[in-house]
Amino acid sequence: MNSPVLQAFPAFRLRPPADCSASAEVVDANDIVVGQVDAAGGAYRGHAGTDAGPQRTDALRAAEDVAMFRIALHGPAGAEHLPYTGVAQAQAAVALIPLQRQEIVDSSARAYFFYALRQPHVAEILDGLDAIVREYFAVGTRGGCLRVIRLLEQLREPARALLAQVTGDEREWMAYPLARLLAFTELALARLGATTTKPSADLDGPFPDPHTADQALATAFRTYRDVQAGVRALPSLPASAVRTLGALDAAAAQLPSGPCARNRADCRTAASALDELAAAARTVEDSATAAEVRALAQELSAIATDTSARLESTALLLGDASRHGSVRTILTTLHDAELGPETDAGTRSLLVDDSEAGPIRRTDSGRWTGPGITDPYHSPEGAAAALVSTFRDRQAIDRNRA
Repeated sequence: MNSPVLQAFPAFRLRPPADCSASAEVVDANDIVVGQVDAAGGAYRGHAGTDAGPQRTDALRAAEDVAMFRIALHGPAGAEHLPYTGVAQAQAAVALIPLQRQEIVDSSARAYFFYALRQPHVAEILDGLDAIVREYFAVGTRGGCLRVIRLLEQLREPARALLAQVTGDEREWMAYPLARLLAFTELALARLGATTTKPSADLDGPFPDPHTADQALATAFRTYRDVQAGVRALPSLPASAVRTLGALDAAAAQLPSGPCARNRADCRTAASALDELAAAARTVEDSATAAEVRALAQELSAIATDTSARLESTALLLGDASRHGSVRTILTTLHDAELGPETDAGTRSLLVDDSEAGPIRRTDSGRWTGPGITDPYHSPEGAAAALVSTFRDRQAIDRNRA
């Protein structure tokens, strides 16, 4: 019997009922039943234990409600720990989470009446959602992904606690919106964690446009403010903390106040300032006694280091822009190519249509070259784009001959 996969949650399937009087079953990747979908009066409703989703006009939507309850209570399946394919996909997934805010507000108002915002867990959840709104663009760097992971973990804690404690009428109102929020949060946590260990191509290398670079710099500055606030909130400030905070403040004051990636000089100036900030953050991390301050300082160091490295790569790419026409032309040319990581020998593979078009290699002067390139490029992307263009030209010639 056909068991369709749930589009939103591919680790789960809807198993049709054996007869008209039975419920359809929602099963996980191991064929374990995790809930049921009941049909009545042309409507469908998913059930997971004592919890139920809203009425749906489609059985698969009701099955997705069951999957959400399962993920909220037990976390995502192993198949859902895949890295995001790119920054845009990660941003879209994280952006879903604050969209649950209004439903949390409405449901808590029904469950707790005038006391909704006085309910500690509800207040913490809303604060956590506000933090995600401010930070979801931070997933543009690996360090930024770690920052969003920390904020999602902070959001998950009160949501889990509230879901565990609500009963009776309160649970009828709160269970589904909390499960929905937790399911999106758990999935984002799993996939962001995988992305930090196996980043997509657009999490490394040059920034695709100046605005993305400015967003990454803004993330570093917000993280600095968090470290600053964490240090100042300590019950007492020893002399060492005062010194390290002063050095951190001085480094942050050197960050550009405007666009940071308009040209090569701006990129390198910003990268140098970020290196100073990362060094100051490591000093705070080494000297801090409060675990929260150490974690924030480590986060700042990672974000500043990642952003600096990407700005340096952007400066190199800008050096090659005139030879290809523009940065956009280079990145568009490389869109369907796969540029591998650098080996110990200083080479990087370049696959186009599953064929090796390279490799490119780093020269003794630090530039990049490859087969047929007589004038090396500043950036690996510039050299790779040249080889891809040559490869495509040869393909076109071969097609015309055929």
